[in-house]
Amino acid sequence: MFSKYNFGVIRGLRKRQGLTLERLAFMAGVTYPTVASVETGKSLPSMKTLDAIAGVLELSASDLLGLAERRLVQVRRAQPVDKSKSKFRQTGLENLKVARFDKGKLIRVRAKSGEKVHVMELHEDCHEMCYVISGSVSLRLEGEDYTLNQDDTILFDGVLDHAYSMIESGEFITVHIPKDIKTIEALLATIEKA
Repeated sequence: MFSKYNFGVIRGLRKRQGLTLERLAFMAGVTYPTVASVETGKSLPSMKTLDAIAGVLELSASDLLGLAERRLVQVRRAQPVDKSKSKFRQTGLENLKVARFDKGKLIRVRAKSGEKVHVMELHEDCHEMCYVISGSVSLRLEGEDYTLNQDDTILFDGVLDHAYSMIESGEFITVHIPKDIKTIEALLATIEKA
C-alpha cells in the first residue's frame, strides 16, 4: 500500500452509490483489474484513470485525490485548553478538553450546575453541533435561550455569539465542523474498511 494515498476510499464511495467494481470499471471506461488494483492500493491511478473514476463517483479528480490523501483514521487525545494562550477573556476553560482534527474540533464539557462556558476564541468559521450526554444545559444564542436535556442535540452557525450554562450538572459534547469542508468528506466516517 502506498503511504501517501489511500484509494480504498473508492470502495466506500462506490458502495454508497450501489456500484460493483465491475460496473464502476465499465462506467469509467477502464478495466476491472485497473480499478481493483487502485482500490486495493496495489497501484496508483494515472490522471486519466483518476479523472474517469472520479467522474463516475460524481467528484472532481482533485476531490477524489484529496479524499485519498486524508488519513481515514485519526486518533487524538482530548487536551485541556492552555489558558495562557488565550487572547480574550473566556469563561469555563477549566471545564473542557479539546481534540483537534485538521480544522475541526471535538470539545467535551463537564460542568456543575450554575457554571458557564463562553469560549468564542476556539471558533473559526464553523458549524457547531452540541449533544447533551447528561444533565441539562441552557444555550444562549444571539439573545435567544434554548434548553437542552439529556440526548438533545442542536446545530447552529458557530460564529454566532453563544454561551452554555449548566442548569443541572452534567456533560455535553460540541463538534466544530469547518464550513469549507465538502459534504463528501463526511462519508469518511462511514466508509467500510477494505
